[in-house]
Amino acid sequence: MIRGLYLGKFMPIHKGHLYIIEVASQMVDELTVLVCSVESEPIDGRLRAEWVRASVPQGVVVQELHEEMPQLPEDDVNFWSIWRKAINQYGSFEKVFGGEEYVVRLAEEIGATPIPLGRDTINISATMIRENPSASWPYVPPAVRPYFQRRVTLLGPESSGKSTLAAALAKRFNFTGELSNLMNEYGRTYDVTMKKGRSWCREDFQVIANTHIAMRKALAQHAGHILIEDTDVIQTMAWERALLGDVNCDSYPLQDFSDLYLLMSPEVPWIDDGTRYGEQFRLDMFNFLKTQLENLKLPYMVIGGSEWSVRERLAFEVVDRFLSETQ
Repeated sequence: MIRGLYLGKFMPIHKGHLYIIEVASQMVDELTVLVCSVESEPIDGRLRAEWVRASVPQGVVVQELHEEMPQLPEDDVNFWSIWRKAINQYGSFEKVFGGEEYVVRLAEEIGATPIPLGRDTINISATMIRENPSASWPYVPPAVRPYFQRRVTLLGPESSGKSTLAAALAKRFNFTGELSNLMNEYGRTYDVTMKKGRSWCREDFQVIANTHIAMRKALAQHAGHILIEDTDVIQTMAWERALLGDVNCDSYPLQDFSDLYLLMSPEVPWIDDGTRYGEQFRLDMFNFLKTQLENLKLPYMVIGGSEWSVRERLAFEVVDRFLSETQ
């Protein structure tokens, strides 16, 4: 059996790596991808190994080497012998693949044939992705995207323009031409298809919260660098409180929050679209949402004003500023 080795930091894995893995897989009976890391690196090595496992074809063996190893030959006079010993613990290899110059020497050290594969075909690097994720987005595999993604979530009482503004933001900030970078409000779908005027119970809101989270996580792997989210678990908590009189916040998964929240204020006129519950909820819900954001110490900006155009312009400015500060 011919075994091949492809090692690297994969910080993160990208489509250039995946191209090499695809080529190598056709040239050996078994390919081992070795994810190497040290503690000082900016992305945890175990997370990078998870990304690799989620991205490579079935049958590729993914191994992890999390040890404080010298990273360059000049770091240690015994550099090559240290690495030879480390690699030998994974067995013998007949071929070594890679896009870096060290492939030839590494193959010589372990008695294998080097197969150097440059970046001529897919010119991308992990450094390019880390420094400018948006510009490199087409090269970022689905499993990696949520890590580099920026998420903006809209909250607010009903008839405050939340969903309309979310759609406008998704269109305005879809820089990478993805099919969708808008996570719609699942609660509305659940209400229209499941409740149809029937009374609510606490289990309904748990289903809404958990389903919305699952849908958003799935979409994040296919969306662009900016993901716009219409409501999240905080909004679901607000609706449970409004419709049932109280809410147990501890029953909700209060984690994995958005990078920025836009909180819609209720100055605009209330409009009944046939699915809404009443104007009396608006101010109280706004205050509850604001309190939750502050208690959880989450970054937010109130989007106010009585004119829709003013709200849209303010939201665009806030998100533009947020992106310029977080790139």
